Amino acid sequence: MKRYILTILLVLFSTQIWAEGEVEGLQLAEAPINRTDIDSIKRGAKFFAGNCMSCHTLTYLTYDKLVKEAGIVTNNKPISLNGVTPPDLSLEAESRGVNWIYTYLHSFYKDPKTASGANNLIFPGTAMPYIMAPYQGEQVLAEKKPTYDLLDHIQWYDLVVSMKQGTMTPEEFDKTTADVVNFLAYAASPFHAEQRKIGFWVLGYLVVLFVFMFLLKKAYWKDVKRRDE
Repeated sequence: MKRYILTILLVLFSTQIWAEGEVEGLQLAEAPINRTDIDSIKRGAKFFAGNCMSCHTLTYLTYDKLVKEAGIVTNNKPISLNGVTPPDLSLEAESRGVNWIYTYLHSFYKDPKTASGANNLIFPGTAMPYIMAPYQGEQVLAEKKPTYDLLDHIQWYDLVVSMKQGTMTPEEFDKTTADVVNFLAYAASPFHAEQRKIGFWVLGYLVVLFVFMFLLKKAYWKDVKRRDE
């Protein structure tokens, strides 16, 4: 019964929600990243250098070798966009999450009402321009918001319509955005792979130590029992 009541309420208020640009029930896409894939991280770094560096900084990676090899200037002065200073992205993957960034990069659409001419499904009113359009192509909002149950979820691609394909196919664009997100995940935790490797060695050491301590305990209590007898 509760399920049907929620559906009726959604239908009654869906027009208002769609007009305000809010997207309730939008599910974040799963970012297909691999933090140990150095080639992917390097590709993401090169894309960042060519498309994001002019606005965003990476101040916490000033001395990172991979970042320097990609040609990224970490402490450049950010350009104000429509009165908004773009944030430093050093820790963006930690604060927002990789799935949020991956979905954000996919869900831009044309919006003549905004200063930049674009908007975003999960960040309405964003000051960031539609820099992914040359690669992804142009998207516009679907004329009609899809009917869905509040207990279910919808994806970003359910809410937009592709009007023009960019220089990349959808598969290529997915891979490129995954590389960028993978790089930002690396930026937030450059030593993630090394920490995991060390962690496994530590756990292995503790397991071996536990075995020796267990055998030592048995030998100790065996002598105690002999003395008691």
